[in-house]
Amino acid sequence: APFAALSRGTRYAPTALMRRRFLSRLGLVAIVGALAGASCLSPTLPLPPPDVETVSQSSEPGQWSVSGTCAPGALVIVFNDETGQGAVYEDRTLSGKWYVHLEAEQCDRAWASQERGTDSSTRTPFTVDEITTDAPNGSGACK
Repeated sequence: APFAALSRGTRYAPTALMRRRFLSRLGLVAIVGALAGASCLSPTLPLPPPDVETVSQSSEPGQWSVSGTCAPGALVIVFNDETGQGAVYEDRTLSGKWYVHLEAEQCDRAWASQERGTDSSTRTPFTVDEITTDAPNGSGACK
């Protein structure tokens, strides 16, 4: 049987109980290590796209106010596919809310996305139309 040497030079033969405890502890350490390693390798959730909550025509012709919610501290990009122009809003107050003026005509197709650090979201497409919390699908003028 194998022997374990102690600092005084006395040798003790390990018992079956000691072996089981050692193997049990070794197994537990391996399991905990594997779980800890797996959490480091697990993918993070992607940054969701910002919500477009309101779209309303400004008093100035061809200008629309667009607002919604985003990840706190995000950079929100709103782009009109019809005009090729857009607007950017940086949430410096970390409020999770954004607001831009967008050059557009009613029924133009547009989108919003957000970036935070090195993460970027997919796009939230929307139609430039009177969108409010009471009318989340717009006025019905754009079909």
